[in-house]
Amino acid sequence: IRMNIKEETRLIGPEGRPLFGIRNSPVESFNLSDFRIYGTDKKEGLLKNFITGFRIKRWQYLGVCNDEVIFGAAIVNLGYMTNMFTYIFDRREGRIKQMEAILPSGKAGLFTGSSRNGSASFKNRNASLDFTNQPESIHAKISAGGKLEAELNFFKSAEPLCCTTRVGLGGFNYTHKEAGIPAGGFISLDGKRWEICEKESSGVIDYTLGYLARNTFWNWASGGGFDVFGNRVGFNLVQGVNETGFTENVFWINGRMIKTDVVDFMYSDLDLLKPWKIRSNDGKVNLLFYPEGERAADINIGLIASRFHQPFGRFEGRLTDGKESWQLKNGAGFTEEHYAKW
Repeated sequence: IRMNIKEETRLIGPEGRPLFGIRNSPVESFNLSDFRIYGTDKKEGLLKNFITGFRIKRWQYLGVCNDEVIFGAAIVNLGYMTNMFTYIFDRREGRIKQMEAILPSGKAGLFTGSSRNGSASFKNRNASLDFTNQPESIHAKISAGGKLEAELNFFKSAEPLCCTTRVGLGGFNYTHKEAGIPAGGFISLDGKRWEICEKESSGVIDYTLGYLARNTFWNWASGGGFDVFGNRVGFNLVQGVNETGFTENVFWINGRMIKTDVVDFMYSDLDLLKPWKIRSNDGKVNLLFYPEGERAADINIGLIASRFHQPFGRFEGRLTDGKESWQLKNGAGFTEEHYAKW
């Protein structure tokens, strides 16, 4: 299902409600000033200001996966709080190094424009993250803890996954996701440097803005690699959010996006480092995930909570569009179990 191209540049439609559906291209204007609270004719007022100021969540995540490393960095603006994190998982040594900062208010995480044309930035005494979004690429410059430096370019797909779904009765969530795209540059940590080669690496993009539920849960799997014949493969699979009317479940073969049905994540809740099974109801996705390490946190400070596990590792299995199949033996990426109270 694709939306009318004339309406796709905006998030909010002429009647004040989000334009739900799978889009042909990323949102260019989030036009939240036009947002109308469900069930009222009001586009202004204290409740509207509270929602747009403190209940809208926005983040941009960028990741790189290859045979040597799995790297990620994100800027998260929750309205009342800003969170930044970056990590690098050395697959050869099985070690992870991560850095994170949480600051009160959303002023430390500055977002302009959108994922098509805009930027996201974070700065404090110990870290600086700058993401510059352009129609065909994203440039990321990252410095953290005086030990980690990275400069990376992500080359966008001609067919990104962009969709807006309902959240409960009055909420919504917009996401722009890409995976398996070429990414190049360098990452250095404690004097060790990794050259990231576009021909061997898979980039992941997640740009999300939403009026999300107070209690939110999701599973996520993303990453990429090459099939047994050298085709470039990427995948974005989710359970728990963005499943109301539309889903964000897709995979890409050489940049061509193939939509899938809802996805089931099967894993041990007692040991998330055991293998995972990820299958779609339409049979297009049948993957196994073998964790090699993880990053995790359990934060509970009363009104706010975040409990997540994000294992890193290897994917193998079969993807199909119903006519042709692709066998993945050595994909790289991550899965996630995340509960948030925000």
